[in-house]
Amino acid sequence: MAMVVLALTGFSSGHKSSGRHKSSHRDSDSGGGCSSSRQNHDSYTPRTTSTRRSSTLQDGTALVVSCATKAIPYATVEVTNPNSRQATFEVEFAFADAAGKALSSQTKRITVPASGTSNVQVKASPSLLAELDHCQVEPEADVVN
Repeated sequence: MAMVVLALTGFSSGHKSSGRHKSSHRDSDSGGGCSSSRQNHDSYTPRTTSTRRSSTLQDGTALVVSCATKAIPYATVEVTNPNSRQATFEVEFAFADAAGKALSSQTKRITVPASGTSNVQVKASPSLLAELDHCQVEPEADVVN
């Protein structure tokens, strides 16, 4: 009985120092292994649970798939959702001239399925097409919800 109390007391103080915990784990495989496993599980479970409760959605990514032309007067932007649930994103888009100056800019919203991609189209006015050189999109699509 005294040996069990001593072992438990030594094990408890061993929890406070990772060096001692390792040596007590070697001395007592059955006690140290279970308690160590339980301790790790307990310490991670609240963190995971609280992270889920307070976590916010991550921003997505945006990529220009095609720019507007006279034949097709709209640009296509692909938005990727890294989240495990559906989310709505805002995409900042601009039609630019050869010097990189924005001729027109727009913010578009698009809902993307969980861990998926969706395309949004941005229409260019006919007058804009004469000066249009390229399309630009902010690579980070801001999550709205």
